[in-house]
Amino acid sequence: MLIRIIQRSLVRRRQRKMLSALAVALGITVATVVGTMMLDVGDRINRELRSFGANISVTPAADGLPVEIGGIDYRPAGAGAFLRADDLAKIKTIFWRNNIVAFAPFLYLPATVQGRRAVIIGTWFHHAVPVNGGEVFETGVQDLHPTWQVRGRWPSDGDLQSCLVGQRLARALHLRPGDAVRVSVGGTVPPAFAAASKPSASVMQFEISGMVETGGPEEDQIFAPLETVQRLARQPGKVRRVEVSALTKPEDDFARRDPSRMSPEELERWSCSPYVRSIAYQIQQAIPGSVAQPVLPVAETEGKILNRVGALMGLLAAAALITAALAVASMMLANVFERRAEIGLYKALGATDARVALIFLIEASVVGVAGGTIGYFAGSALAWRLAIRVFGTPAGIHWAILPAVLLLALVVTWVGSAGPLARGLKAPAAAALRN
Repeated sequence: MLIRIIQRSLVRRRQRKMLSALAVALGITVATVVGTMMLDVGDRINRELRSFGANISVTPAADGLPVEIGGIDYRPAGAGAFLRADDLAKIKTIFWRNNIVAFAPFLYLPATVQGRRAVIIGTWFHHAVPVNGGEVFETGVQDLHPTWQVRGRWPSDGDLQSCLVGQRLARALHLRPGDAVRVSVGGTVPPAFAAASKPSASVMQFEISGMVETGGPEEDQIFAPLETVQRLARQPGKVRRVEVSALTKPEDDFARRDPSRMSPEELERWSCSPYVRSIAYQIQQAIPGSVAQPVLPVAETEGKILNRVGALMGLLAAAALITAALAVASMMLANVFERRAEIGLYKALGATDARVALIFLIEASVVGVAGGTIGYFAGSALAWRLAIRVFGTPAGIHWAILPAVLLLALVVTWVGSAGPLARGLKAPAAAALRN
């Protein structure tokens, strides 16, 4: 009998049921878009934020007092401690190795460029790093700083006499891509470069492949292949600093705790969370004689952006669901008002308020499931289109969130139906039948 009553009720008021299902579908569509974007596109958003640059800095643990201006080490090349370039591949062996987007080593060498004091920086531009299992990880400054604007072309790591000149330095010296520039350094030039430095033994001649614009101190520097600067500094296989770009999650109070004071269980949970501090800690453990520190301004800025984006998307989803619940409430109120006599008849025949409420809630549940199903597929399609427009790649369909979406649709429907149904059940059966 109960099933027959519900079937006839759904058939008789189809237009109102369709409007209720549509209201639920619209709310669930927004919720599905938010859920899909957070699951499938969250890493892509994080990768876009990686254009800020490195968020982890690795330096020698035994290094002396640094002399840095604008992030550039101005000490003589032989001063201080160094890291081994051969150890950098170990960065891709940590637990969070898949979160490492890029890294690049740096070796600084004070020099004179055509009479002007500057620093020549040795680094990888686009370097293939062999890691365990025969895998090759391609990384370098191009991947570490994708927002750097280069006029001309990036140098090749194999062309040991090519270089990249900062925009301000090039403007001051009237240099353009394709020009030759002479760089004077202390000491003598190794025999491998003697042919290219005919004017004197302390002069190295480079060909400018491009000029870089960063808006920072890099515009007053010269970038050359790491191997070239290592030979000029007579520090083969050594680097002064490594910058690492890693995908991380926003930090909380637990992330800022000192790992040395954690219990084994807390340390395991902390290490298994992609905090910038936990990734830096693992890098420090992997590279002998190193200290890895988060670049806090970058990490904190990314965390704030991700938190605010997440809060905004959650607010949009909540607003859509509240609107859907209000629409369901208005439909249910009209439905209860029209069926006052039916409710009175149920009560006169001995039905309890719980039994009458069950009839209406089952009807509302059918409508909610229908609206939730429609909203899930509509939201997945919309997220797919948004991902293509914003990130250039489509978002997948996540069947795992379908049960959660249907449950959310039922909750929205029940919440919207609760108020009107409670109000309708208060009316006495005799009054409802008499009217």
